[in-house]
This record gives sequence, structure tokens and C-alpha cells, in this order.
Amino acid sequence: MSNANAPVVPALVIRRVLRAPRERVFAAWAEPDTLRRWLAPGEMRVAHLDFDPRAGGAYRLTMLTPDGEPFVVHGVIRELRAPERLSMTWQWEDDNGAPEGNETILTLDFYDRDGDTELVLTHENLTDEQSRERHEHGWNDILDKMPGLLGGAGASSRHPFKVTGIDLSGYMVKDAARAIDFYRELLGLEPVLVYPENRGAEYELPDGATFGLWGGGGRVMPFQPSNGILFAVDDLDTAVAATKARGIAVFMENETAACRMAMIHDTEGNIVTLHERKLR
Repeated sequence: MSNANAPVVPALVIRRVLRAPRERVFAAWAEPDTLRRWLAPGEMRVAHLDFDPRAGGAYRLTMLTPDGEPFVVHGVIRELRAPERLSMTWQWEDDNGAPEGNETILTLDFYDRDGDTELVLTHENLTDEQSRERHEHGWNDILDKMPGLLGGAGASSRHPFKVTGIDLSGYMVKDAARAIDFYRELLGLEPVLVYPENRGAEYELPDGATFGLWGGGGRVMPFQPSNGILFAVDDLDTAVAATKARGIAVFMENETAACRMAMIHDTEGNIVTLHERKLR
């Protein structure tokens, strides 16, 4: 595609060294579910992303400012060579969805630096200094989010999020009402919270521990005939993104009035739940 305006400024080049293996840094840029969590500058957020991670695949990204103003960009992936290079066209859209300004080229190169990653971002075909400065500011804002996603300076690159304790420990149940009656009649335990639709209950024990019963036909948590543990994490979004970046599937996510959670399997097939309370 020919550009309406010839580029008149040098390519924008930004270099960052990240304390994470390049396979994981590359995955953060190539995994759509991960990109949706962070690919927007500053206080902006990703409102919508379609991203086909293959050479020739198309993408379209909608970012929103805090006051709801949309910024939309689309393009085509020119090269995807894991974990070394990702290159794509970059075309902004106007309010009517028509191309606005110049079609530019964004290229990301990932270099192994003794287990860390040097990321080189190159943005070419920008037409003037104002455009170059805006893109430099935006890309630096976005890249500033990567250490938090990957673990950050001073944190272990293998552990980008922190488990702060066990929020709840309990049992999966097939019939929550029946189980609640059992624990009431046998142990004298009264729930402090009963979930609707036969989904279970929570109990506050005298020592401060929380015990849970979870049911509801798998709508909140899948049934497994074993103990259930909900590990408290400091940032669920970061935990989910880091988990997916390591190639571990998150097979179920759920949100209630009190919490958000994401479920994975360990190497033995146990359900491990990452849990973030909304109120503490």
C-alpha cells in the first residue's frame, strides 16, 4: 500500500532490557489474551482487540481514554518469527473508520541477553516530528507496563506475581444445600455467606480461617472430589497474563460480588485457583 505522505523523519527506535526470557516477552506481544490486558498507554485501556497471530494475519485494536474517547488502529502482521521478531503495519483510523494519516511499520526484535531480553521497538514511515514525538511518548508509556507484567526490576523473572496467602480452603460439593445441612448438624457451623443458585457457602472459623463449600454444577468452579484451595494473589490480571505467557491454559475465569478468580491445572491434574478479593 502506498503512503499518502512520504516519511520525512528518521525511524523511532526504543530499546528496553527486561528481566525475563525472550520467549516470555515475545509471548506477551503475540498472545491476544495477554495483549488485551496491557497494550494501551498510560491510563488508557484496551476496549477491544482482534489479533490473528500469524504472518498475514490481521489485527484491530481499540483503546479508550479514561473519559471514553476511542483510538483505533489496524494492520496486518508482516512477519512473526517466535521468539525473535514481530513486524506489522500500523494504520490509525478516523472517527468514521477510514484510514487516517500514514500507514507505518512497527517492528519488535527480541534478543537474548544471558536469560534477560533486550527488546528493540522500531516504528518507521512516520511523516513528521510531531507524529514521531506522540508515538515515542505512547510507546514508552506502554513499555513501562512490561516490567510489572513480567516481574519488574528486583523481582524474580520466574515469579511476576506474588501469592500472599490462602484466601479460602474447602471442599467441592455436588449439592450445596445438602452439604450446608451436614456441616450445620454435625459440626454446628453456620455460614456467614450462602451463594445463590445452590453454589455453596463460606464460613469464618474462630481462628480467622475461612472454610468454603463450592457447588452449583460447575458454574463457579468445576467439581473435583478433593480439597479446594484458593491462593490469594496480589494482582489477578498480572497473574493470568503471566500464566498464559508461560503456555499454561487458564480454563475457567469467574467473578462474583466479592472476588475474581482464574483456574488452572497443575502437573498432576489438580485444579489450582488464583483468587483476588475485592474487599479486604
